[in-house]
Amino acid sequence: MLKITTIRESDTTIIKLEGRLAGPWIEELERVWNEVVQYGSMAIDLSDVTFVSSEGRQLLKSMHGQGVELRSRSLLTQFIIGQIKNTSNGDCSTRDGGSSGITR
Repeated sequence: MLKITTIRESDTTIIKLEGRLAGPWIEELERVWNEVVQYGSMAIDLSDVTFVSSEGRQLLKSMHGQGVELRSRSLLTQFIIGQIKNTSNGDCSTRDGGSSGITR
């Protein structure tokens, strides 16, 4: 189960996720993303995500590659964001160079 909440701030649309990003929820997130992408700057808040499948990671990587900011206060999802950012830059390793993978 995944809860998706769209929050509109002055210049950014935030998609807040809560739960598991897997199965049919990946397609639902992509649908929501396609609906709000027209509003400009976007961020995905992964702070309350408990699991991300490999397909979910691929979608997040694609979104990040198209300029979507990935945010989190959770260590689990900070690690996943670090992996996505490293592979987006052509680096497939899971290095942690101190603050690598931490999004503020």
